[in-house]
Amino acid sequence: MKKLWKYLQQHVQEDFNFVLYGAVFLFLATALYFNYKFDFLDSVVNVQSDRTKPFCYLLIFSCGYYFTLLLYSFFTKQWDFWKVKPFWMKSMLVLVALSIDSSVPFLSRTINALANPEIQFWLYKVSLNLLSFFTVMLPLLVYYFLNDRNEKHVYGLNAKQFDTKPYFIMLLIMMPLIIGASFHVSFQNQYPMYKSSSAHVFLNVPEWVTMLCYEFAYGFDFISVEFLFRGFMVIGMMNILGRKAVMAMAVTYCFLHLGKPVGEAMSSIFGGYILGVIAYETKSVWGGIIVHVGIAWMMELFAFIGK
Repeated sequence: MKKLWKYLQQHVQEDFNFVLYGAVFLFLATALYFNYKFDFLDSVVNVQSDRTKPFCYLLIFSCGYYFTLLLYSFFTKQWDFWKVKPFWMKSMLVLVALSIDSSVPFLSRTINALANPEIQFWLYKVSLNLLSFFTVMLPLLVYYFLNDRNEKHVYGLNAKQFDTKPYFIMLLIMMPLIIGASFHVSFQNQYPMYKSSSAHVFLNVPEWVTMLCYEFAYGFDFISVEFLFRGFMVIGMMNILGRKAVMAMAVTYCFLHLGKPVGEAMSSIFGGYILGVIAYETKSVWGGIIVHVGIAWMMELFAFIGK
């Protein structure tokens, strides 16, 4: 834990600017207020057609990402990276991938057309989580092998001498907090993410089989999230943006959570920032994967126990 605290101290010492950070958090506060005051994401964006929804998400994520970097340029007078071609190639690639993954166009329509009604809901939930391999990991890995192969980190997947102990300690610290939260009504309404259906009856298997299939897919989706945000957006952009990559990623990560409860969206700012700093310093995404998947599965477990 001391090592992680040292990483955070070092990053803040080199990156922190009171006026800049204040402007970023004012921007975030405005965006959060607007979204939850007017229910913007659910009532405006998510009701769009399969053709227009990805463009709406692209606009939202681009505003968060590029405006944060614009604030950095304005307050630090660093404008050079805007002229670098790989910056635009990589940033647009990751934002497009994120927008497609968030909007999942045509998925529901395809499953409804091909699958039996008794299995449609379960299949949609599983596919929704596994789809990120094709929409996120595959395109970013293709870019890596075409353009960034000289960087041996593979956006944080190729971690050498990685110390797992601090991250499991973090999970132990989080466990009492998750147990306490599991008694709250809002938690019980949201979790577990697995919802019982007739899929196990149709497949003629015990329900724990369909549940474990879903939970595996649910955990895998967090690997894709870490690879995109902490891997590509931090480790993959650090040669271009330096430490600016962390805050730009954290803001975009918060925008990803606009459809979640407001408390979860607010906490994602700090969680994304801390995990981004760790990825920046360690050149690894495995710490974030351990924490993210571990917390997700603990929330599922205690929600099941509570119900």
